[in-house]
Amino acid sequence: MKKQTRSEAREAIFTQVFQFATQRDNMEQAREILLSEIPECEQNLGYITEVTEGILEHEAEIIDIINNNLKKGWTFKRLSKVSRTILKVAIYEMKYCDDVPPRVAINEAVELAKKYCDENEPSFINGVLGSVMRSL
Repeated sequence: MKKQTRSEAREAIFTQVFQFATQRDNMEQAREILLSEIPECEQNLGYITEVTEGILEHEAEIIDIINNNLKKGWTFKRLSKVSRTILKVAIYEMKYCDDVPPRVAINEAVELAKKYCDENEPSFINGVLGSVMRSL
């Protein structure tokens, strides 16, 4: 089995949180599916579990942080589900993961946006997270 990077674990977190946000599945069942599809996630299962559960636990606070850092006229609900999920992961890491420097969380979020969003969203996500970093 190949060694899983933290970036790959972060992408797994993104898929888990996205799945829960769109389908409200049982997180334990979603985690079992993740492990069956990507066995190397076992190497980072503690981190994946900590962040996914942390995002759910602090979701209201994270959404408030997002809303407070959007430009006038924008709201959390106006964002795509993918952007919402990427922002949740990055903000959780910035606020609650002492071993993840904020710039790393932002860079990783932009990379996820490049992979899963349209061409304008990576710079939008970068701008929102830059504002969040300054406010934290």
